[in-house]
Amino acid sequence: MSIKLTNKAVVWGYFSQFFSIGSGIIILPLILSKLSPNEIGMNYLMLTVGSMVSLFDFGFAPQFGRNITYIFSGAQILKKEGIEINSGNKDINYRLLATMIYTAKSVYRILSIIVLFVMLTFGSFYIYKVTNGFSNVPHALFIWITYSISTFFNIYFTYYSSLLTGKGLILESKKAMVYSKIVYIFLTATMLLGGSGLIGISLANLISPFVSRYISYHYFFTQNLKDRIHALEITKQEKTVLFKIIWHNASKLGLVYIGAYAITKLSMFLAGLYLPLKDVASYGLMIQFGTLISTVSGTFFVLNEPRFTELKITRNHTLLLKAFSLSMGVYYFLFALGGLFLLLTGPWFLLLVKSTTYLPPTYVIILYILIMLLEGNHSFFATMIVIGNTVPFMWLSLITGGLITIGSYLSLEFTSLGIFGLILVQGLVQLSYNNWKWPHFICKEFKISFISFLQLSFSELYTAFKNGRSKYRLLSNR
Repeated sequence: MSIKLTNKAVVWGYFSQFFSIGSGIIILPLILSKLSPNEIGMNYLMLTVGSMVSLFDFGFAPQFGRNITYIFSGAQILKKEGIEINSGNKDINYRLLATMIYTAKSVYRILSIIVLFVMLTFGSFYIYKVTNGFSNVPHALFIWITYSISTFFNIYFTYYSSLLTGKGLILESKKAMVYSKIVYIFLTATMLLGGSGLIGISLANLISPFVSRYISYHYFFTQNLKDRIHALEITKQEKTVLFKIIWHNASKLGLVYIGAYAITKLSMFLAGLYLPLKDVASYGLMIQFGTLISTVSGTFFVLNEPRFTELKITRNHTLLLKAFSLSMGVYYFLFALGGLFLLLTGPWFLLLVKSTTYLPPTYVIILYILIMLLEGNHSFFATMIVIGNTVPFMWLSLITGGLITIGSYLSLEFTSLGIFGLILVQGLVQLSYNNWKWPHFICKEFKISFISFLQLSFSELYTAFKNGRSKYRLLSNR
């Protein structure tokens, strides 16, 4: 299998990333004008708790995706560490593929049940506390239960995304995402205009994952694939053996994700306990805009991950460096553009839509943008390490997350810095190690300095603009 990233896939990739956070952009004017500050604050806290329990995924999604790519690239065996190098064309091992699919389905069935239990117990207690006994927001309990059930289905259907991207169906995976989010946005907008409030958002979130699941199944399970898989009898022992292989690095990635959550999102959880809901809403609004900038800026990199994996398997280091540097060049350019756009137009946009919630002061936004830029930069370099099926930064991620959690608590408990203190703590801890360590690690592997890497990134980006199309498309078609 040769994974190629077409221009159409890139366009759909950006569409999908945009629509994936459409609730924060396309319907943001309705949310800001139709919901009260308390409802907006609860909405951000629900998203925070939902992202917290999604940590129960524990690194399975990327591991399943990468290993499916290995299989479609001709790998006949899977390893706990490293990858089987394939220098020639080999047939797909359909028995191994079928075992992978059944294992993924079983894992996510169990994970989704655990998540639902946690949200309905511990999550309900947290929402009860921050909403003053479900009294600050109308129908708060019903809203929370509906959101919990929607999270259950979102997690259960996660493995379909791994199947599509692993097979190289990048365009199809993005189409499934876009169509699902279009339905979500339509339903949310209709119900908000109808006066349903936060209930409408929860109901729309419950319906949309079924759209994505239906479309993903249609694209992945061709008649030929179904015939080959259904003809095989996969034993429980085969699934257990494969699970242990996947679990080896998934467990490490899971701990890394816990650390990453503590680094980027636990501050919102703590803010809900210490700050008024209107301040939480302001903080959440800034994070939402920042997430949009980060997501759009990093989309080209994310779209290229299956290609990076294939190039790693075939040891095409020259092409891998060029493709990676172009992806990072796109990231740097779009992030700088998005950050500037937020600073210049964010306050004006909120006034235009008559928002009941406002952004933090400008100096806070500037600091947050700089920290998020460095955060995304070292995260993408770290991803290049994970592509080689190794995770050397598990404990460092946990330590970093722990330090940021402690620092955030101390800032909220003993200072009056508020949101600024939360952002400052994250920036100082990350700057002390992770921001420079992982870019240095990958640059050393490619035998290039970081300055030279930056020069190569912008050179590849300039060439892409000059040619009027993606340099990566040209390289992948050779």
